[in-house]
Amino acid sequence: MADADMPRGPHRHPVVIDFHAHIANEEVNAATYGMSVLGRLRAAGEGTAIHAMPPEHWRRMTDLPTRLADMDAMGVDIQVVSPNILHNCTYALPAEDAYRVERIGNDHIAETVAKRPDRLAGLGSVPLQSVELAIKEMERATQELGLKGLVIASRAHETDLGDASLRPFWRRAEALGVPIFIHPAGSPDPRLRKHSMLISLGQPLEEAYAQCSLIYDGVMDECPTLKIAFAHGGGFIPYYSGRFDWMYWRGTTQHTESDFSTYLRAFHYESVVFDPQVLERLAEKVKPSQIMLGTDYPFGEWKPVELIENASRIPEAVREAMLGANAAKFLGITV
Repeated sequence: MADADMPRGPHRHPVVIDFHAHIANEEVNAATYGMSVLGRLRAAGEGTAIHAMPPEHWRRMTDLPTRLADMDAMGVDIQVVSPNILHNCTYALPAEDAYRVERIGNDHIAETVAKRPDRLAGLGSVPLQSVELAIKEMERATQELGLKGLVIASRAHETDLGDASLRPFWRRAEALGVPIFIHPAGSPDPRLRKHSMLISLGQPLEEAYAQCSLIYDGVMDECPTLKIAFAHGGGFIPYYSGRFDWMYWRGTTQHTESDFSTYLRAFHYESVVFDPQVLERLAEKVKPSQIMLGTDYPFGEWKPVELIENASRIPEAVREAMLGANAAKFLGITV
């Protein structure tokens, strides 16, 4: 079904698009979970709050009728499904093995979307430890499978996203106009192993590292029209950007073309911040037209429309666009 013919779900005005929702695959999970930060901590018996995947979460990521029922309950018309990078990142695998696993996962996403193209859109993933194979699978996923973009981790195993070795990937993504969603794959820092701080502190910190690398290492200067979105409201930096701007104006980071806040306004963000006042602050610091509704399904926000509606300091028309129009524009979906 062509995008222009895509009917809406149960909620008509305006259309609601969940930009951040996860999907899983048994074969991909078997090949990757043990290498994830969570999998390694569980295997080592470390981390008092590290648990196995709850069966209910797994069912929601793999059972289409359950997903659709949850979408209806949340008031979501269209869900943009993406691989569960925290549990199923392939970057620690040998490149050829990762390429094979990514193809399996991307085929599964395309097949799932094809079952309900009126309710689903998909993002693929790529073996970022090999730029050549990452570009090859990016082209296949977006041009042959019809996926709307990619999700990648906040670093390519131990390589920061701004590293020179990854520059051909970014150049090709910019040339193709492929939207890139950056989602953290977890931090191995031992200090985060208690109190579930890997999730509460580690994930937004990973997003901050990724933003710093893309900006300070020159990717955003070289590729200014890249379409990049960050999970979880962009992590910490949008709410603490003054310190980064101060570093620029005092001369410490003036190798960049502008201050840090200017670069932040080039990124897109989703709304999984769990607090309307935090969302209001984000809308003050970045372009609110580049904030999209998200849930982090099935782990995160279960009242996403209410969260945005309760951010009353944001003008109503701007909030309405956050519900779906901003994501549609970012992904090239006509609704």
